[in-house]
Amino acid sequence: MSAPKRDPFQLCGSTIDGKYRVVDVVGEGGFGVVYRGLHQGFDSPVAIKCLKLPPHLDPAEQEALVGSLRDEGRLLRRLSQRTPGIVQAHDVGALTTAAGARVPYLVLEWLDGRTLAEELAARRGRSIAEAIQLLTPAARALAIAHEENVAHRDIKPENLF
Repeated sequence: MSAPKRDPFQLCGSTIDGKYRVVDVVGEGGFGVVYRGLHQGFDSPVAIKCLKLPPHLDPAEQEALVGSLRDEGRLLRRLSQRTPGIVQAHDVGALTTAAGARVPYLVLEWLDGRTLAEELAARRGRSIAEAIQLLTPAARALAIAHEENVAHRDIKPENLF
């Protein structure tokens, strides 16, 4: 049995904006934490991506980062409406934790399945045709992003689903 994941924002069990129940921590990186949540109105799973604001930033700098995340959310929503190859953005906002930390967040479509890295590991020794079939949706999604002058900056099998 694996140890429970750390919950840096202490959000598990809480509800965001009266509609997103935070269920558990999915992963944590240097810039954020991803939670599995439940959209209570639709009774459907969502991913909640929470940004870690550097503590040394003054309130104006923090607000600028929150604004950048809102802009990213709007762009992601626009791009995701053009193709199923880009995760759907559902909502964007900011909350204040019980400890007083400001936490900007994005609510995204919940994806069940495997990353491309996991899929490739399971398919060792497969054909070039299968590799092309796996990568074609990602290439199409990247082309749409590039049409909007957007560069992903972190394309790798672990980030493709």
